[in-house]
Amino acid sequence: MVGDIGGTNARFSLVAPGKSELMSIKTLQCTKFETVQEAIKSYLSSINNVEIISACIASAGTTHLDIFKPANNDWVINKSNVSSALNDIQVNWINDFSAQALATTTLKDNDVIVINQGAVQPERVRLVIGPGTGLGTCGLINSSSGWLPLPAQGGHSDFAPNSNLEIEIWTLLQKQFGHVAVERILSGPGIVNLYRALCQINGKEVLFNSPSEITSEAIKSNPDLIAKSTLELFCQIFGSVTGSIALSTGCLGGIYITSDLVRNFLDFFIDSDFLKSFEDKGRLKYYMTDIPIFISKKENMGLIGSTYQLNK
Repeated sequence: MVGDIGGTNARFSLVAPGKSELMSIKTLQCTKFETVQEAIKSYLSSINNVEIISACIASAGTTHLDIFKPANNDWVINKSNVSSALNDIQVNWINDFSAQALATTTLKDNDVIVINQGAVQPERVRLVIGPGTGLGTCGLINSSSGWLPLPAQGGHSDFAPNSNLEIEIWTLLQKQFGHVAVERILSGPGIVNLYRALCQINGKEVLFNSPSEITSEAIKSNPDLIAKSTLELFCQIFGSVTGSIALSTGCLGGIYITSDLVRNFLDFFIDSDFLKSFEDKGRLKYYMTDIPIFISKKENMGLIGSTYQLNK
C-alpha cells in the first residue's frame, strides 16, 4: 500500500510487489477521520481480498520524527499506531515533497510543460516546489546510490516583500498571523489571504471566500478585477520566492512545479509574470535564465513517489 497525506486530502493506492502501476486509487478528506489509522481502515474496507505486506506513506510534516503533526492538518501521526493498524508490518515514511521529488524522475517529455528551456546540468541539484494546502519544497540530487531527496520546510520560510504593495500586504498578514511564512500567500488558503488583503487595501467588499471561487473569477473573460489582481500577484510572488530558493540551492538541475492548484489556472499561470519575477535577481539574472523550469501535468505524484521509494 502507498499513501500520500496532505493538508486536505489523504490518497491511498495498492501496488503489486515490485511493480509501479497504481491500483484502487482513492482520495479521502482528512477532516472526515479522527486519525490516519481510521482513514487507512476505511480505505482498506472498500477493497476485497487484499493482503498488505509492506507500505510507504508520504506525509506533509516532519516525518523523521516518531510522532509528528502536519502543519496544515489536525492529525497527530504516531508511526507505531499506524503500523499496528496494518498488522504490524513495516511502514516506510517519507516527506510528501520527497515523494513528489522522486516522482519527477519518472516523468517523460509529454508529462511536462516547459516554462523555461534553460540548460540542464544533470549533476546539479533539482528543486521540486508546489503550492497546495501549504507550500512544499524539496531538493533532489542524483547520487552514486540513486536519486536522493533533500527534504525541507521551505514553505515556512519568511515572506520577503518586494514592493510597497507587498509591504502593505505583509503588514496586514503580520497583524493576523505574527510570523508571515511564504505559504501564507503561496497556497490555496494563501490565495484567500491575498485576496482579502487586496480588498482591504482597495476598500472593496470581500465577495469570494475560497481559492476555487477566486481563481475561477480571475480567469473569466470578464474577470472580477480584485480576483484577477490576486492571481497576478500570486504568480509574481511565486516566481520571486522560487527564484530565491533557486539561488540558495543552486538548482541548475532544473525546477519542477508539481501543483494541482496551479493546474487549475494553468493557462493564466503560463502567461503570467512568474518567469519574469523568477529571473528578476539583479546582477544574477544571467544565472537564472539558465535554470530549466517545468510544470508536471501528471496526477498522483505523491503516490508515484511513494511507490518509487517502496521499490528501492
